[in-house]
Amino acid sequence: MGPFRSDPKVTGEDMTRVVRAIALSIAAVVGSSSVAGCGAARAVLGIHEAPKANPAMASLTVEQAERILTRDFAAAQQGATTTGATAQAALSTAYADQGLRAAKARLKLAAIQPSAADSPLLAPEKPLLLALPRGLGYPRVMVAQTVDAEGSLPVLHLLLSPDALTPYRITASATMMPASTVKPFDPLNQGSPLLTDGKGLAVSDTALLDAYGEAMAFPAKKVKAPPFAEDPFSSQVRVRAAAVAKSVATQAKFSQVHKVVPDSVYAVRQADGSALVFGVIIRTDSFAVKSGQAVNTAANKAFVLLSGKKKVTKSASITTVEFVVFSVPRETGRATLVAASEQVVAGSGS
Repeated sequence: MGPFRSDPKVTGEDMTRVVRAIALSIAAVVGSSSVAGCGAARAVLGIHEAPKANPAMASLTVEQAERILTRDFAAAQQGATTTGATAQAALSTAYADQGLRAAKARLKLAAIQPSAADSPLLAPEKPLLLALPRGLGYPRVMVAQTVDAEGSLPVLHLLLSPDALTPYRITASATMMPASTVKPFDPLNQGSPLLTDGKGLAVSDTALLDAYGEAMAFPAKKVKAPPFAEDPFSSQVRVRAAAVAKSVATQAKFSQVHKVVPDSVYAVRQADGSALVFGVIIRTDSFAVKSGQAVNTAANKAFVLLSGKKKVTKSASITTVEFVVFSVPRETGRATLVAASEQVVAGSGS
C-alpha cells in the first residue's frame, strides 16, 4: 500500500520512543554544527572578533586623527568668519574649555582687535599632526601645528578627549616663539604617552606652571631657583604690568595675579624622553580705585566692550587667558618656553 502504510505491530509507545530519538539526533547535529561550524559561519557572514587593543600603540589611526583635525579646524574657520548662532555652534564644535572661552571672546572683540585672519586661535586648512595618544586610558590628547598661509609664526594646538563619550576638541592654542622648535615625538603609529607624575623630567609639569605663574605676578614676587629660562613673553607681561601700575598710581592701586587653570596641564612625552607641556593660566588685573578718584577707561576698548564701563570709581578687573607651551628636558636643566598666546576674555567695573 505504499511507504506510508502503518504497521499494526508498532505500538504508540514505540512511536513515542522513535520521535524522541529523532529529536535528540537533530539537536545533537545542530549543536555540533553550531560549535564546529561557528567560526566558518561567522566568517561567511563577515562577522569577526574585534581586534584586541594594544596599550603600547596609538589609540587612533593617522586617518582617524586627520579626520578629527579636518572637522575641528573647519569648524574653527567657520566660527571665526560667521556670526550669530552659526558662529557659536561652530566654535563649540571646534573648541572646549578655555580654548572655547578664548575663541568666543576673540569673536566678540573682532571689531576692535586684529582681524580673524591674524588670530592664533584660527586654524588654517591643513594642520600638521605631531603626536597621537598612546594607550587605552583617558584623557587622550593630540598635538597639531598650523602655519598661516602668509608665513607667520607656527601655532601649536592641543586637542583633548577627556573620556570615551566626548570628541576631541581644541583646548589650547599658542603661537611659537621666534626661533623655537619642537622636538620629535614617537612615530604616529606608536603614539605618545601622557606623563602624569613628572618622573624622569627635570621638573614636573604642574610645579613648572605654578612657578611660572607666580613669577609673573605684580607686585613682583621672587621665585627662588626658577625651573624655567627667561623668555620674551613673561618679560613683556611684567613690563606691561609695571607700566599700567605707574599710569594709574595717583588714582588706583594695581595688582596682577596668574593662576594655573586646574586640569589644564598636559605633558606629552617626546622621543628623547623630554616632554612638551601645555598649560593654561588665568591672569587677573585688578584696580582698587582710591577714595575720591575715578579712572577713565574709555581708551581701553576691550574693557569697555566687555564690561560696559567707560569710567570706574570703586574697582575694576580684567581677565585674560594665557596659553603657554614648554619644552621640559629629561632629569636636569631648565624648561624653555616654546609657544605662548593671550586673549582677554572678561572685564568688570563699578
